[in-house]
Amino acid sequence: MKRVAERALIASGIARVARASRRGDVLILAYHNVLPAGERPVGDTSLHLAQREFVRQLDAIADSHDVIPLADAMSHSTTSSDRPRVVITFDDAYVGALTVALPELAKRRMPATVFVAPGLLATETWWDRLADPTIGAVRPELRDKVLVELQGDGDSIKSALLPNAQPLALSASYRIGNEDQIRTAASLPGISLGSHTWSHSNLASLNASQLERELRAPHQWLRERFASYVPWLSYPYGLFSPEAERIAGDAGYAGSLMVAGGWMGKGGHPSAHRIPRFNVPANLSLDGYRLRL
Repeated sequence: MKRVAERALIASGIARVARASRRGDVLILAYHNVLPAGERPVGDTSLHLAQREFVRQLDAIADSHDVIPLADAMSHSTTSSDRPRVVITFDDAYVGALTVALPELAKRRMPATVFVAPGLLATETWWDRLADPTIGAVRPELRDKVLVELQGDGDSIKSALLPNAQPLALSASYRIGNEDQIRTAASLPGISLGSHTWSHSNLASLNASQLERELRAPHQWLRERFASYVPWLSYPYGLFSPEAERIAGDAGYAGSLMVAGGWMGKGGHPSAHRIPRFNVPANLSLDGYRLRL
């Protein structure tokens, strides 16, 4: 019924009318992983989008929006285009995103930014390891426990809940990329890297000294290794605190991104360290995607 309603709204022309009012506005999209053809989603399935669907979404963007680099998201300059603007981002640096999604973007000359947590490189994520296969996600009560009690720290979570577990029998697409894979991806035209903290901890649960390390260490690590690094931060789990905002500014980040909030208007956003995004779930229909654009 939901998909029928979405199709009816598209056919009514309401999306075109709404889009006309968005000239000069910016929508930052948050993706996670893109799976190559033939791979079925497992783990936290909302994060793992099929390549075919991703390509269809890129075609939808190309039909109606201009894709701009993240570094231009806060620009208030006028544009000759009468189309809304979109920024494409990826959290976590999954291998699937690096090797499947980014080449698709490069073929279309669409820029994008990948947010990297150096402490996660070449690992399997705890949220894919702990996902309940019957619901394709980590159960809410367990997720709340690990984000608060274990501060969302992958090493602590795996030690406490997966001490003797073997790696999952998953394809390489589900691992976080290693440094060489990230370097190869970053060499593609239009691709930049940002910071996703050092270890992907829940920033809202950390004290000031912990925040200093989580925010300053990746900033330095990425800047020293990659010419395509841009000083932007993506908050893990979308969680942060006023202290995290303050330290992010002091550390030199130009902006910090949430995973909620939708559009950013023509006047920018009141806080450079509380910038909204639209998180793209893997189960979103193409018509639903067009409506959200």
